[in-house]
Amino acid sequence: MPSFTRYLLLALLAAPAALAAGSPSAVPVPPTRVHRSFTDAAADALNPAGLATRALAHNPRDLRSLTNGQRLARGLPPRSPANKVRRRAATASLVPRQSAVPCALSQPTGTISVADTAGNALGFVGRTANNFGEYGVTTDAAEALTVIVRRCDSNTTPFDIEAVNGLSAFPYVGGVVGFASTDDNLKAGSTNYAYIAGAASQVAYGAAQSVSNSFSSATGTNKDAETAIWTLTDTNTLALTWVNTDGGVVSTPSSAHLLYIPSASAFTLTGDAARFASAFGEGTEVAFTFVAA
Repeated sequence: MPSFTRYLLLALLAAPAALAAGSPSAVPVPPTRVHRSFTDAAADALNPAGLATRALAHNPRDLRSLTNGQRLARGLPPRSPANKVRRRAATASLVPRQSAVPCALSQPTGTISVADTAGNALGFVGRTANNFGEYGVTTDAAEALTVIVRRCDSNTTPFDIEAVNGLSAFPYVGGVVGFASTDDNLKAGSTNYAYIAGAASQVAYGAAQSVSNSFSSATGTNKDAETAIWTLTDTNTLALTWVNTDGGVVSTPSSAHLLYIPSASAFTLTGDAARFASAFGEGTEVAFTFVAA
């Protein structure tokens, strides 16, 4: 009996401690704060936040790997049978080929290298767009965007650039008006910007037009675009020209600025780098150079 009484006493003494261990503290514990940098917030403002984007298809690195069905689905002609290719090769010297739209200049294929304004190489424009359908940087040459320079009579007349291994439904690389832009104009004193993204068809040189583009397709937000924005210098620098709704023009590097925003994995074109930075955070001002294959 004494031992039973002893065990009962020990159990009664242990009960308050057990209850205290299993009960919540009377002192409230403050929640853990998650600190977000201004750069993170800027990336959210640059693109729509909290949006489930639509996945966009990309062409493979090498178009020779596509089946005829895949080529047709991407708007490309089917591959010719091997024996037909041999017959054509044998008679090519007898039947001169003519371009449907003769151009004075060649339309070379190559990639686009990216460097900052001090000349430091950052990589290449990448073939894979981000979730919003915007092109960014890659340091892997095998993942560089392959493009065709669709110039015709002059390097200084704005022309289109066509992507070979990029967004399959949006082959023309151009500028798409930014999500937070208040209108289609890029100019000094404005925070407006345009993404470097893909368009489904060419837009004649002039102010931005309503055309199917990768940003609008990915987000469901309709934004205008320009594609004939490119010119080429004697040193193969690709300059960008944007036409405003009043016909005014801004061009890199004098009156427009091409920026890379690492937090968004995207390039933007703006008419005022300082005003853009005040709203979205600073980016790295860059230049594009065409590298012929």
